Amino acid sequence: MTATVDIVMSVLDRERFLAATLESFAAQTHAEWRLWVRDDGSTDGSVDIVRQWERRDSRVKLLHVGGPRLGAAGAYGWLLQRVPTDARYVFTADADDVWLPHKIELSLEAMMSAERVNGASTPILVHTDLVVVDEALEVIHPSFWELMAFDPEPATVERQMVRNLVTGPTLMLNRALVDAIGPAPSASRFQDPWYGLVATALGRVVAVREATVLYRQHGSNAMGARDRRSSIRRLPGAIIDGLRGGGRFRADLEHSAAMARVIVERYGPTLRETDRALLSGLAELPGKPFLTRKRDLLRYRVLPEEGMLHTLGVLLRG
Repeated sequence: MTATVDIVMSVLDRERFLAATLESFAAQTHAEWRLWVRDDGSTDGSVDIVRQWERRDSRVKLLHVGGPRLGAAGAYGWLLQRVPTDARYVFTADADDVWLPHKIELSLEAMMSAERVNGASTPILVHTDLVVVDEALEVIHPSFWELMAFDPEPATVERQMVRNLVTGPTLMLNRALVDAIGPAPSASRFQDPWYGLVATALGRVVAVREATVLYRQHGSNAMGARDRRSSIRRLPGAIIDGLRGGGRFRADLEHSAAMARVIVERYGPTLRETDRALLSGLAELPGKPFLTRKRDLLRYRVLPEEGMLHTLGVLLRG
């Protein structure tokens, strides 16, 4: 496989971890890559590290330094709008994780296989499992999916709206998906739920059942891994969390509704009828009366595969 791939990475105060991240790109078995970096207003030495790499490796390009801070969703959207027009495949990377050497090669194989079946004009997203590690890269759990207690397949709009199925540091997008994504809804903090939703609604999501990233957990993670494996012993804590977490859940519900509204507005005629009906219902959910909202929460936000704790949490917080 000789295809050149592109990597986009937003950086914000990652001086402690950035060198290891860049070293892991350089160690890839697939060496035909270009890296496009946006600094989102770092106050540490992150920019100096990227500039050093830019001088030593022509594949590294720093596109922007300083504010305004756009956040993850805004920064990655900014980067996707600026990848070269000849970019066929684009990875999103976090500046504190470490890629395993076969990441590009493995993902590219999966993407090309999917394009042979579905055609390059179909929006396709490829993602993988992750190894959860601590700040020093010591393994916490060999599988993020297992730790978070979910299976990424099947990738459907219904499942993507209940629980984000794709994780930012592993994503690979083909050109058709890059062109289809457009700006994330203004309420979005992170890019991966939006990219996953567009891909499930308009094309295909491919899960590679192998870890390709060391997913570093540390004190300043924007998002992290939490052990969600079910246990009846967690029931009292789940009830307490449900009662305390209502504000956060309702904020997440508003965000989901915003994503649903935007995707219906942008792509409505091209959506499958069942998906359009589901997304339209989700878009209206936050504003419904109490009893109607509780009923529709069970309809739209609980999947048959989810356990008792999840269902209880939805009802308590919604």
